[in-house]
Amino acid sequence: MKSIAVITPKIDTFSNPTLILIFEKLIEENYKILFFAFDQLFIPREIRDNIELHSLPFNFISFFKRPKISRRPYDILKMMKQYYELYKLLKVKNKVNAIICIDPMGLVFAGRINRLINLKIIYASFEIFFRDEISFENKKKIQMLENKYSKNVDLVVVQDKKRESLLKSVNNFGKKTKFLNIPVSPKSMEVIQNDYDIYEDLNIPREKIIVVYSGTLQNWCGINEILSLFPDKWNSDFWFVIHSHYILEEENELKKRINELIKNKMNITFHNKPFYYYKEYARFLSKCDIGIAVYFPNKVDFFAGKNIIEIGLSSGKFSAYMMLGIPTITTSNSIYNELNAKYNYGCTINVAEDIPEALVKIKTNYDEKVKGCKEIFSQVLDPVSGIDNLIDNINEYYE
Repeated sequence: MKSIAVITPKIDTFSNPTLILIFEKLIEENYKILFFAFDQLFIPREIRDNIELHSLPFNFISFFKRPKISRRPYDILKMMKQYYELYKLLKVKNKVNAIICIDPMGLVFAGRINRLINLKIIYASFEIFFRDEISFENKKKIQMLENKYSKNVDLVVVQDKKRESLLKSVNNFGKKTKFLNIPVSPKSMEVIQNDYDIYEDLNIPREKIIVVYSGTLQNWCGINEILSLFPDKWNSDFWFVIHSHYILEEENELKKRINELIKNKMNITFHNKPFYYYKEYARFLSKCDIGIAVYFPNKVDFFAGKNIIEIGLSSGKFSAYMMLGIPTITTSNSIYNELNAKYNYGCTINVAEDIPEALVKIKTNYDEKVKGCKEIFSQVLDPVSGIDNLIDNINEYYE
């Protein structure tokens, strides 16, 4: 059996459909997967049963300072022991030839490992650090280290040509580094319609048109701007369903705001639990009529500047909506404007106040927009050929 390592600093690794597909394909190809990560929010059972879980390395020592031997001999000895244990695990016990690292901190971990343990580095980039947008000193140092280790990367997975160009602008990839463009997207699936009744389950009046936002609840996702439309600007023909697997505590300000709106009988439901299987998630979304995938950049949230402005084909929720034929409202950016002009998947907006008008436009030409969504998925977003290409490249590292 071939063995490969995957290293990620993210706790929501398996909310990314592309990563799910990569894991599934590696398992199908009979790879043993050594998974280095923090505790995950959830892991699909069919993946969890086929991976070997390990803690992240180097958590005992700062990435940002070289310890002075005279002051910190214990740390140096500990680091040497860590490298020794990693070598035994990766090379002696498992014959690992390649490591997939996710996002900048993942590359820093992989770069550190690669200093003494020679592996092919596959960099899966879903979030891009821009130095001029980073205010925290430690974050700047992470980007400096990402830049440093990028020269040793063999293969980069990034979503589209625009984001590839942005990633190259902040890193120092070598001339031999290969790039594969794979959208963040699920594979095409037939959603089996069962007796699940979203109207009954979520207590929604049956005459309402369901508008869903699914994903993170950080500031850049527009959730606060959308909630500000209630009650005066929201069209009462539509019902807003918020879905997120990030559990909000009762004292969370956003949770309190949502609860207050629901208490005041606004057209809002909060579905705050994870789906452990993507098919269950897709079945839930398929019961909704219109999707929202908006991105409002800011200078407060990390990754919320240019990374959000040019979200491109890295929006998993957008791809899910397209795969299911759910007409969608997105913010205006270069790729979404181009796609909507060609395929007519929904509406692009500049500010949240445009949403009520966009909902009415979608309702008016609904069937035409459903068709456009499905064409986008089949012609632009279907990730299968890209994943197959990635696996072919990985297999070459084991020949």
